[in-house]
Amino acid sequence: MKRVYLASDLLDAQIAVDILAMRGIKTHIFNAHAAGGLGELAATQIWPEVWVEEDEDAKQARMLLEETHSAKDAGSKFCPQCGEENPGNFLSCWHCGQALV
Repeated sequence: MKRVYLASDLLDAQIAVDILAMRGIKTHIFNAHAAGGLGELAATQIWPEVWVEEDEDAKQARMLLEETHSAKDAGSKFCPQCGEENPGNFLSCWHCGQALV
């Protein structure tokens, strides 16, 4: 197992896990319930971590997450199925549901 992402909060970690799951990459979230340690531990020690089960998936997982984060600033995307314009951070078309990745 290898860590591929250090999330700022549990929601961010779950989004990363969902993105990787769509590509068939098996993951785990560590520190999901560590927020109670804030004050006793440094904030960075309780941040949720996303780990991949298979070491050989780590490079691809990091690349997918980097692409997703850079797409947040990408403006807009057009759906290949219906042609509808979607925000750059959308993974599927809001109109027809077709994958935009």
